Amino acid sequence: MQIKIYRGTHQIGGCITEIKTATARIIIDMGEELPSNVHAEQKPFEIDGVTRGKPDCNAVLITHYHGDHVGMFEKVLPQIPIYMGNVAKQIYTVVQNTLKTKLNKGNPQKVKDFIEYVIGVPLYFGDIKVTPYTIDHSAYDAYMLLIEADGKRILHTGDFRMHGARGGKMLAVFEKYCSNIDVLITEGTMLSRANERVFSERVLGRKAEELLRKNKYVFALCSSANIDTIAEFYNAALKTDKPFIVCEKDFQAEILKIVSRNTASRFYNFNRRKIYSYAKNLHAFMNEKGFFFLGRANCITRKAIETFSDSLLIYSMWSGYLDKTHPAFDEYKNNFINSALSCGCRIVNLHTSGHASVEEIKKVCEITGAKTVIPIHSERPEMIKELGIGGDIKILNDGEVFLI
Repeated sequence: MQIKIYRGTHQIGGCITEIKTATARIIIDMGEELPSNVHAEQKPFEIDGVTRGKPDCNAVLITHYHGDHVGMFEKVLPQIPIYMGNVAKQIYTVVQNTLKTKLNKGNPQKVKDFIEYVIGVPLYFGDIKVTPYTIDHSAYDAYMLLIEADGKRILHTGDFRMHGARGGKMLAVFEKYCSNIDVLITEGTMLSRANERVFSERVLGRKAEELLRKNKYVFALCSSANIDTIAEFYNAALKTDKPFIVCEKDFQAEILKIVSRNTASRFYNFNRRKIYSYAKNLHAFMNEKGFFFLGRANCITRKAIETFSDSLLIYSMWSGYLDKTHPAFDEYKNNFINSALSCGCRIVNLHTSGHASVEEIKKVCEITGAKTVIPIHSERPEMIKELGIGGDIKILNDGEVFLI
């Protein structure tokens, strides 16, 4: 059996991993490169038998709906099935529908054709057995994949963490289902960000509640599909009796409806109090009651901030987007923040990572008892050698074949 990381050995995002035996071949993730990636491909990315030529792949397995893991799905040859989680598929369909409607991009019909995982139920592709397990990540309904073939066990973590709403259950899942691993392919995003503070989503929720109690008008800038953080904000709004407002009914509100329909958890149930879609006719109501406004860096949120200038804006996204010295600097988000400041809006940073801390990566390496560890999704994968973990550490290059 062989492992090939087409992309992602020395960068965050754009991940594509191949597992191949003598009779079968699967691809894990078909990620689009992040705009900030200084090593981005200068020519169209192609894989023989997957994106071009005669189909020669049993399946493409997507770990979650973030673009750096699924964004190149349209390039997959139509004869090759693509797999994704059920709720993740529904959320990503909304994303694609929005792209189609507003930008004439996207392919929601192809997403609707994705085959859905059933948690813990194996999939068979020739002599390769793949068992999907849900994992804690900032994307809802994210998966890690246990691959078994040729008498070996490979665990591909996908993006994960242990400090989200479901993080407390992750150690038990790893211990029960993912021990005695021959090769662990683990994300390593935070290996290059070891000095960044990582706290739990629960702590974020408590801090959000404190801010809502002290401020009448509260806006938040947050990824529309970062469901854990949005749920913490929603619950904080309930506790402080603040109306919960979103800036786009057909997008943000629809995503939250999907989550509510597919959960038995009170924490993720967004139906416990009405969610309002922003419109000017709400101004009097907002002025009287105060509010929590879940916004995006767009003109709708900007106009609302201009109307309620004596407000607080919670910036709940990665700080690198606002760092002019970082390749990931986002001028549009930076201009949005500057515009909010010019309106007299106060800014507070309140964000926690969607990725495993270095301590969490080390725990997974130890729990799985991995004989070989391959870090991906990292700008500095070699930093994993400083964690003092057992097993053989392999730092691969893009396109390099590793035999097990």
